Amino acid sequence: MRACILTWGCQLNHHKSEEIAGVLVASGYTLVEDPEEADVILLNTCMVRQKSEDKVASRVAELSRLKRRKRVLIGVGGCMAQGRGPQVFALCPGADFAFGTTGLRHLPVLIAQALGGERAAFLPEPRELERLPILRKSSFQAYVTVAEGCSHSCAYCVVPRVRGPLRSRPIEEVVGEVRELAEQGYREVTLLGQNVDAYGLDLRDGTNFARLLREVGKIPIPRVRFTSSHPAYMTEEVIAAIAEAENICEHVHIAVQSGSDRILQAMRRGYTREKFLALVERLRKAVPGVNITTDVIVGFPGEEERDFEATLSLIREVRFGTVYVAAYSPRPRTPAEPLGDPIPPHEKARRLQEVLALARRIGLELHEERIGETTEILVEEYLPEKGLVMGKTRDFRTVLASGGPDLVGKLVEVELDHATPAALWGGVKEPVR
Repeated sequence: MRACILTWGCQLNHHKSEEIAGVLVASGYTLVEDPEEADVILLNTCMVRQKSEDKVASRVAELSRLKRRKRVLIGVGGCMAQGRGPQVFALCPGADFAFGTTGLRHLPVLIAQALGGERAAFLPEPRELERLPILRKSSFQAYVTVAEGCSHSCAYCVVPRVRGPLRSRPIEEVVGEVRELAEQGYREVTLLGQNVDAYGLDLRDGTNFARLLREVGKIPIPRVRFTSSHPAYMTEEVIAAIAEAENICEHVHIAVQSGSDRILQAMRRGYTREKFLALVERLRKAVPGVNITTDVIVGFPGEEERDFEATLSLIREVRFGTVYVAAYSPRPRTPAEPLGDPIPPHEKARRLQEVLALARRIGLELHEERIGETTEILVEEYLPEKGLVMGKTRDFRTVLASGGPDLVGKLVEVELDHATPAALWGGVKEPVR
Protein backbone atom coordinates (compact mmCIF):
# COMPACT_ATOMS: atom_id res chain seq x y z
CA MET A 1 0.00 0.00 0.00
CA ARG A 2 1.05 3.56 -0.62
CA ALA A 3 0.96 6.05 2.25
CA CYS A 4 1.23 9.85 2.32
CA ILE A 5 2.04 11.73 5.53
CA LEU A 6 1.03 15.39 5.89
CA THR A 7 2.42 17.37 8.82
CA TRP A 8 1.47 20.53 10.70
CA GLY A 9 3.19 22.28 13.59
CA CYS A 10 6.52 22.25 15.34
CA GLN A 11 9.83 20.55 14.63
CA LEU A 12 8.92 17.81 17.09
CA ASN A 13 5.88 17.05 14.96
CA HIS A 14 7.98 16.93 11.79
CA HIS A 15 10.35 14.51 13.49
CA LYS A 16 7.39 12.47 14.72
CA SER A 17 6.33 12.16 11.09
CA GLU A 18 9.77 10.71 10.33
CA GLU A 19 9.01 8.09 12.97
CA ILE A 20 5.55 7.42 11.49
CA ALA A 21 7.28 6.96 8.13
CA GLY A 22 9.72 4.54 9.72
CA VAL A 23 6.92 2.46 11.24
CA LEU A 24 5.00 2.29 7.96
CA VAL A 25 7.99 1.42 5.77
CA ALA A 26 9.01 -1.31 8.25
CA SER A 27 5.49 -2.74 7.79
CA GLY A 28 5.80 -2.85 4.00
CA TYR A 29 4.23 0.47 2.99
CA THR A 30 5.58 2.64 0.19
CA LEU A 31 5.68 6.37 0.89
CA VAL A 32 4.47 8.93 -1.65
CA GLU A 33 4.48 12.72 -1.54
CA ASP A 34 1.23 13.31 -3.44
CA PRO A 35 -2.03 12.45 -1.61
CA GLU A 36 -3.60 11.75 -5.00
CA GLU A 37 -1.29 8.72 -5.35
CA ALA A 38 -1.91 7.35 -1.87
CA ASP A 39 -4.07 4.54 -0.54
CA VAL A 40 -3.70 5.86 3.02
CA ILE A 41 -3.31 9.52 3.99
CA LEU A 42 -2.16 10.31 7.52
CA LEU A 43 -2.41 13.85 8.93
CA ASN A 44 -0.05 14.51 11.82
CA THR A 45 -1.69 17.54 13.40
CA CYS A 46 -1.16 20.49 15.71
CA MET A 47 -3.63 22.16 18.10
CA VAL A 48 -1.56 24.95 19.58
CA ARG A 49 -4.15 27.38 18.16
CA GLN A 50 -7.68 27.07 16.83
CA LYS A 51 -6.46 28.10 13.38
CA SER A 52 -4.28 24.98 13.31
CA GLU A 53 -7.30 22.76 13.92
CA ASP A 54 -9.40 24.62 11.36
CA LYS A 55 -6.73 24.03 8.71
CA VAL A 56 -6.74 20.30 9.42
CA ALA A 57 -10.54 20.06 9.27
CA SER A 58 -10.53 21.93 5.96
CA ARG A 59 -7.79 19.69 4.54
CA VAL A 60 -9.64 16.52 5.56
CA ALA A 61 -12.80 17.79 3.82
CA GLU A 62 -10.74 18.52 0.71
CA LEU A 63 -9.05 15.11 0.75
CA SER A 64 -12.39 13.35 1.29
CA ARG A 65 -13.31 14.22 -2.29
CA LEU A 66 -10.75 11.64 -3.42
CA LYS A 67 -13.12 8.96 -2.13
CA ARG A 68 -15.47 9.69 -5.03
CA ARG A 69 -12.85 8.33 -7.44
CA LYS A 70 -11.08 5.59 -5.48
CA ARG A 71 -10.82 3.87 -2.15
CA VAL A 72 -8.60 5.87 0.16
CA LEU A 73 -8.32 5.89 3.93
CA ILE A 74 -7.78 9.11 5.89
CA GLY A 75 -6.27 9.08 9.37
CA VAL A 76 -6.17 12.10 11.66
CA GLY A 77 -3.50 11.90 14.33
CA GLY A 78 -1.12 13.78 16.57
CA CYS A 79 -2.02 16.57 18.95
CA MET A 80 -5.47 17.43 17.60
CA ALA A 81 -6.63 13.82 17.79
CA GLN A 82 -5.08 13.38 21.24
CA GLY A 83 -6.71 16.56 22.52
CA ARG A 84 -10.14 16.12 21.00
CA GLY A 85 -10.42 12.36 21.44
CA PRO A 86 -13.30 10.63 19.62
CA GLN A 87 -14.76 14.09 18.95
CA VAL A 88 -12.17 14.37 16.17
CA PHE A 89 -14.50 12.31 13.96
CA ALA A 90 -17.22 14.96 14.33
CA LEU A 91 -14.71 17.73 13.55
CA CYS A 92 -13.31 15.77 10.60
CA PRO A 93 -16.21 13.67 9.22
CA GLY A 94 -14.05 12.35 6.40
CA ALA A 95 -11.59 10.65 8.77
CA ASP A 96 -11.56 6.84 8.81
CA PHE A 97 -9.29 6.37 11.84
CA ALA A 98 -7.56 8.43 14.53
CA PHE A 99 -4.24 8.07 16.32
CA GLY A 100 -2.60 10.02 19.12
CA THR A 101 0.85 11.31 19.96
CA THR A 102 2.13 7.96 21.29
CA GLY A 103 1.45 4.31 20.58
CA LEU A 104 2.47 4.77 16.95
CA ARG A 105 3.65 1.16 16.66
CA HIS A 106 -0.06 0.35 16.54
CA LEU A 107 -0.60 2.26 13.27
CA PRO A 108 -0.45 -0.74 10.90
CA VAL A 109 -3.08 -2.52 13.01
CA LEU A 110 -5.24 0.61 13.08
CA ILE A 111 -5.06 0.92 9.30
CA ALA A 112 -5.98 -2.76 8.93
CA GLN A 113 -9.04 -2.20 11.14
CA ALA A 114 -10.07 0.77 8.99
CA LEU A 115 -9.64 -1.35 5.85
CA GLY A 116 -12.08 -3.80 7.44
CA GLY A 117 -14.68 -1.07 7.80
CA GLU A 118 -14.08 -0.17 11.45
CA ARG A 119 -13.84 3.52 12.33
CA ALA A 120 -11.13 2.92 14.90
CA ALA A 121 -9.23 5.22 17.24
CA PHE A 122 -6.10 4.46 19.26
CA LEU A 123 -5.44 7.32 21.68
CA PRO A 124 -3.46 6.06 24.69
CA GLU A 125 -2.47 8.48 27.43
CA PRO A 126 0.96 9.89 26.46
CA ARG A 127 3.00 8.31 29.25
CA GLU A 128 5.30 6.10 27.21
CA LEU A 129 8.64 7.21 25.77
CA GLU A 130 8.69 4.97 22.73
CA ARG A 131 11.61 4.26 20.45
CA LEU A 132 10.57 3.88 16.83
CA PRO A 133 12.35 3.38 13.51
CA ILE A 134 13.13 6.70 11.82
CA LEU A 135 13.04 7.44 8.12
CA ARG A 136 14.86 10.78 7.88
CA LYS A 137 14.02 13.23 5.11
CA SER A 138 17.51 14.74 4.99
CA SER A 139 20.92 13.14 4.58
CA PHE A 140 22.75 16.04 6.27
CA GLN A 141 20.38 17.53 8.89
CA ALA A 142 18.78 15.44 11.61
CA TYR A 143 16.37 15.87 14.49
CA VAL A 144 17.02 13.99 17.72
CA THR A 145 14.31 13.98 20.36
CA VAL A 146 15.83 14.21 23.84
CA ALA A 147 12.55 14.48 25.77
CA GLU A 148 8.83 14.47 25.15
CA GLY A 149 6.06 16.21 27.03
CA CYS A 150 6.19 19.08 29.49
CA SER A 151 5.41 19.37 33.19
CA HIS A 152 5.43 23.16 33.48
CA SER A 153 1.72 23.78 32.66
CA CYS A 154 1.71 27.36 31.38
CA ALA A 155 -1.84 28.67 31.57
CA TYR A 156 -2.42 28.94 27.81
CA CYS A 157 -0.66 25.75 26.72
CA VAL A 158 -2.28 22.48 25.69
CA VAL A 159 1.04 20.62 25.34
CA PRO A 160 1.05 18.90 28.77
CA ARG A 161 -2.37 17.42 28.00
CA VAL A 162 -1.68 16.23 24.45
CA ARG A 163 2.00 15.34 24.84
CA GLY A 164 1.96 14.25 28.48
CA PRO A 165 4.42 15.04 31.28
CA LEU A 166 8.17 15.44 30.78
CA ARG A 167 9.80 12.15 29.79
CA SER A 168 13.55 12.31 29.18
CA ARG A 169 15.52 9.73 27.23
CA PRO A 170 18.59 8.21 28.94
CA ILE A 171 21.63 10.32 28.16
CA GLU A 172 23.56 7.33 26.77
CA GLU A 173 20.78 6.73 24.24
CA VAL A 174 20.72 10.34 23.03
CA VAL A 175 24.51 10.61 22.80
CA GLY A 176 24.66 7.27 20.98
CA GLU A 177 22.16 8.46 18.38
CA VAL A 178 24.08 11.69 17.78
CA ARG A 179 27.34 9.75 17.48
CA GLU A 180 25.77 7.46 14.87
CA LEU A 181 24.60 10.47 12.89
CA ALA A 182 28.11 11.95 12.98
CA GLU A 183 29.51 8.65 11.68
CA GLN A 184 26.95 8.74 8.85
CA GLY A 185 28.21 12.17 7.77
CA TYR A 186 25.44 14.42 9.07
CA ARG A 187 26.45 18.07 9.27
CA GLU A 188 23.84 19.30 11.74
CA VAL A 189 21.77 17.84 14.56
CA THR A 190 18.92 19.60 16.38
CA LEU A 191 18.10 18.36 19.88
CA LEU A 192 14.35 18.54 20.42
CA GLY A 193 12.07 18.84 23.41
CA GLN A 194 8.88 20.71 24.17
CA ASN A 195 10.88 22.22 27.01
CA VAL A 196 14.36 21.11 26.04
CA ASP A 197 16.36 22.71 28.85
CA ALA A 198 14.22 20.84 31.43
CA TYR A 199 15.77 17.65 30.06
CA GLY A 200 16.73 15.21 32.82
CA LEU A 201 14.69 16.73 35.64
CA ASP A 202 12.50 13.61 35.70
CA LEU A 203 15.41 11.16 35.71
CA ARG A 204 16.60 11.93 39.24
CA ASP A 205 20.11 10.60 38.55
CA GLY A 206 21.91 13.92 38.21
CA THR A 207 21.46 14.08 34.45
CA ASN A 208 20.60 17.53 33.15
CA PHE A 209 20.62 19.48 29.91
CA ALA A 210 24.04 21.02 30.57
CA ARG A 211 25.58 17.58 30.91
CA LEU A 212 23.91 16.45 27.69
CA LEU A 213 25.26 19.50 25.81
CA ARG A 214 28.76 18.81 27.09
CA GLU A 215 28.60 15.17 25.99
CA VAL A 216 27.24 16.05 22.54
CA GLY A 217 29.88 18.78 22.32
CA LYS A 218 32.56 16.07 22.27
CA ILE A 219 31.12 14.41 19.16
CA PRO A 220 32.75 15.39 15.83
CA ILE A 221 29.67 16.85 14.15
CA PRO A 222 29.98 20.42 12.82
CA ARG A 223 26.74 21.89 14.18
CA VAL A 224 24.46 21.15 17.13
CA ARG A 225 21.27 23.11 17.76
CA PHE A 226 18.50 22.74 20.33
CA THR A 227 14.94 23.94 20.68
CA SER A 228 12.79 25.05 22.38
CA SER A 229 14.09 26.59 25.61
CA HIS A 230 12.09 27.92 28.55
CA PRO A 231 13.56 30.87 30.48
CA ALA A 232 12.79 29.26 33.85
CA TYR A 233 15.12 26.33 33.08
CA MET A 234 18.02 28.12 31.34
CA THR A 235 20.61 27.73 34.11
CA GLU A 236 24.11 29.15 34.46
CA GLU A 237 25.41 25.62 33.83
CA VAL A 238 23.51 25.40 30.53
CA ILE A 239 24.84 28.79 29.43
CA ALA A 240 28.39 27.70 30.28
CA ALA A 241 27.95 24.47 28.29
CA ILE A 242 26.78 26.42 25.23
CA ALA A 243 29.82 28.67 25.50
CA GLU A 244 32.32 25.82 25.97
CA ALA A 245 31.41 23.47 23.12
CA GLU A 246 32.69 24.50 19.68
CA ASN A 247 29.93 22.71 17.80
CA ILE A 248 26.99 24.19 19.78
CA CYS A 249 25.61 26.93 17.54
CA GLU A 250 25.33 30.53 18.71
CA HIS A 251 21.55 30.58 18.64
CA VAL A 252 19.10 30.30 21.52
CA HIS A 253 15.36 30.27 20.93
CA ILE A 254 13.81 31.20 24.24
CA ALA A 255 10.14 32.17 24.42
CA VAL A 256 9.39 35.28 26.48
CA GLN A 257 5.65 35.44 25.54
CA SER A 258 5.08 38.83 27.22
CA GLY A 259 7.03 41.79 28.57
CA SER A 260 4.51 42.45 31.35
CA ASP A 261 5.06 40.94 34.79
CA ARG A 262 1.31 40.93 35.38
CA ILE A 263 0.66 38.89 32.26
CA LEU A 264 3.67 36.62 32.81
CA GLN A 265 2.26 35.76 36.23
CA ALA A 266 -1.20 35.11 34.76
CA MET A 267 0.43 32.90 32.12
CA ARG A 268 2.23 30.93 34.89
CA ARG A 269 5.57 31.38 33.17
CA GLY A 270 7.70 31.28 36.32
CA TYR A 271 9.90 34.34 35.75
CA THR A 272 9.69 38.13 35.62
CA ARG A 273 10.67 40.66 33.00
CA GLU A 274 13.72 41.56 35.08
CA LYS A 275 14.83 37.93 35.33
CA PHE A 276 14.42 37.46 31.59
CA LEU A 277 16.51 40.54 30.82
CA ALA A 278 19.19 39.33 33.22
CA LEU A 279 19.19 35.97 31.43
CA VAL A 280 19.67 37.71 28.07
CA GLU A 281 22.59 39.67 29.50
CA ARG A 282 24.25 36.50 30.81
CA LEU A 283 23.79 34.72 27.49
CA ARG A 284 25.29 37.58 25.50
CA LYS A 285 28.22 37.90 27.87
CA ALA A 286 29.02 34.17 27.75
CA VAL A 287 28.28 33.59 24.05
CA PRO A 288 29.44 36.58 21.98
CA GLY A 289 27.27 37.16 18.92
CA VAL A 290 24.51 34.85 20.11
CA ASN A 291 21.25 35.27 18.19
CA ILE A 292 18.34 35.21 20.62
CA THR A 293 14.97 34.51 19.02
CA THR A 294 11.64 34.35 20.80
CA ASP A 295 7.89 33.72 20.81
CA VAL A 296 5.29 36.30 21.82
CA ILE A 297 1.57 35.93 22.49
CA VAL A 298 -0.63 39.01 22.14
CA GLY A 299 -4.17 39.31 23.46
CA PHE A 300 -3.92 36.98 26.46
CA PRO A 301 -7.04 37.50 28.64
CA GLY A 302 -6.57 40.61 30.74
CA GLU A 303 -3.79 42.07 28.60
CA GLU A 304 -4.27 45.83 28.70
CA GLU A 305 -2.58 48.41 26.49
CA ARG A 306 0.06 49.02 29.17
CA ASP A 307 0.90 45.30 29.17
CA PHE A 308 1.19 45.28 25.40
CA GLU A 309 3.43 48.37 25.50
CA ALA A 310 5.63 46.52 27.99
CA THR A 311 6.03 43.74 25.43
CA LEU A 312 6.99 46.22 22.70
CA SER A 313 9.52 47.90 24.98
CA LEU A 314 11.06 44.51 25.85
CA ILE A 315 11.45 43.70 22.15
CA ARG A 316 13.15 47.06 21.60
CA GLU A 317 15.46 46.51 24.55
CA VAL A 318 16.49 42.93 23.71
CA ARG A 319 16.51 43.34 19.91
CA PHE A 320 15.62 39.72 19.16
CA GLY A 321 16.88 38.28 15.90
CA THR A 322 13.39 36.97 15.14
CA VAL A 323 10.05 37.27 16.92
CA TYR A 324 7.42 34.61 16.23
CA VAL A 325 4.14 36.20 17.28
CA ALA A 326 0.68 34.69 17.67
CA ALA A 327 -2.69 35.97 18.82
CA TYR A 328 -3.98 34.21 21.91
CA SER A 329 -6.27 31.29 21.15
CA PRO A 330 -8.20 29.54 23.98
CA ARG A 331 -7.32 25.87 24.20
CA PRO A 332 -9.56 23.19 25.72
CA ARG A 333 -8.99 22.23 29.35
CA THR A 334 -6.06 24.57 29.88
CA PRO A 335 -5.85 26.69 33.04
CA ALA A 336 -6.66 29.82 31.00
CA GLU A 337 -9.76 28.38 29.30
CA PRO A 338 -12.18 29.66 32.00
CA LEU A 339 -10.90 33.20 31.35
CA GLY A 340 -12.56 33.14 27.92
CA ASP A 341 -11.30 35.23 25.03
CA PRO A 342 -12.34 38.79 25.97
CA ILE A 343 -10.02 40.81 23.71
CA PRO A 344 -11.70 41.46 20.33
CA PRO A 345 -10.13 39.84 17.25
CA HIS A 346 -9.47 43.21 15.58
CA GLU A 347 -7.56 44.38 18.65
CA LYS A 348 -5.47 41.21 18.77
CA ALA A 349 -4.78 41.62 15.04
CA ARG A 350 -3.60 45.21 15.59
CA ARG A 351 -1.22 44.16 18.34
CA LEU A 352 0.09 41.28 16.26
CA GLN A 353 0.84 43.58 13.32
CA GLU A 354 2.59 46.09 15.60
CA VAL A 355 4.88 43.36 16.94
CA LEU A 356 5.61 42.12 13.42
CA ALA A 357 6.40 45.63 12.15
CA LEU A 358 8.76 46.30 15.07
CA ALA A 359 10.45 42.90 14.68
CA ARG A 360 10.95 43.51 10.95
CA ARG A 361 12.57 46.91 11.60
CA ILE A 362 14.94 45.42 14.14
CA GLY A 363 15.63 42.42 11.90
CA LEU A 364 16.63 44.68 9.02
CA GLU A 365 18.92 46.76 11.25
CA LEU A 366 20.62 43.64 12.62
CA HIS A 367 21.08 42.24 9.12
CA GLU A 368 22.47 45.49 7.71
CA GLU A 369 25.16 45.38 10.40
CA ARG A 370 26.39 42.12 8.82
CA ILE A 371 26.91 43.47 5.29
CA GLY A 372 30.54 43.05 4.27
CA GLU A 373 31.10 40.02 6.49
CA THR A 374 32.05 36.57 5.27
CA THR A 375 30.05 33.88 7.03
CA GLU A 376 29.62 30.13 6.90
CA ILE A 377 26.27 28.64 5.93
CA LEU A 378 24.98 25.09 5.68
CA VAL A 379 23.18 24.97 2.34
CA GLU A 380 19.73 23.48 2.88
CA GLU A 381 18.02 24.02 -0.45
CA TYR A 382 18.50 24.94 -4.09
CA LEU A 383 15.94 27.36 -5.58
CA PRO A 384 16.05 26.59 -9.31
CA GLU A 385 13.64 29.35 -10.34
CA LYS A 386 16.02 31.91 -8.83
CA GLY A 387 19.35 30.19 -9.38
CA LEU A 388 20.09 30.58 -5.68
CA VAL A 389 20.88 28.41 -2.70
CA MET A 390 19.40 28.96 0.74
CA GLY A 391 21.05 28.12 4.02
CA LYS A 392 21.52 29.11 7.63
CA THR A 393 24.43 30.68 9.46
CA ARG A 394 25.55 29.14 12.73
CA ASP A 395 23.48 31.79 14.52
CA PHE A 396 20.38 30.81 12.51
CA ARG A 397 20.15 33.67 10.04
CA THR A 398 18.75 32.82 6.62
CA VAL A 399 21.17 33.49 3.75
CA LEU A 400 20.46 33.45 -0.01
CA ALA A 401 23.41 33.21 -2.38
CA SER A 402 24.23 32.37 -5.97
CA GLY A 403 24.99 28.69 -6.44
CA GLY A 404 23.83 25.38 -7.83
CA PRO A 405 22.28 22.16 -6.51
CA ASP A 406 25.73 20.62 -5.97
CA LEU A 407 26.12 22.84 -2.89
CA VAL A 408 23.13 21.36 -1.02
CA GLY A 409 24.31 19.71 2.20
CA LYS A 410 27.68 21.49 2.15
CA LEU A 411 29.17 24.11 4.43
CA VAL A 412 30.19 27.10 2.32
CA GLU A 413 31.53 30.59 2.86
CA VAL A 414 29.34 33.48 1.70
CA GLU A 415 30.35 37.12 1.39
CA LEU A 416 27.32 39.16 2.44
CA ASP A 417 26.47 42.18 0.29
CA HIS A 418 22.88 43.19 1.07
CA ALA A 419 20.03 42.49 3.46
CA THR A 420 16.27 42.37 3.92
CA PRO A 421 14.34 41.93 7.19
CA ALA A 422 14.00 38.20 6.55
CA ALA A 423 17.37 37.29 5.03
CA LEU A 424 20.96 38.14 4.19
CA TRP A 425 22.19 37.93 0.60
CA GLY A 426 25.62 37.36 -0.90
CA GLY A 427 27.91 35.33 -3.10
CA VAL A 428 29.43 31.92 -2.38
CA LYS A 429 33.19 32.09 -2.10
CA GLU A 430 34.07 28.41 -1.98
CA PRO A 431 32.88 25.15 -0.43
CA VAL A 432 34.70 24.58 2.81
CA ARG A 433 33.61 20.98 3.57
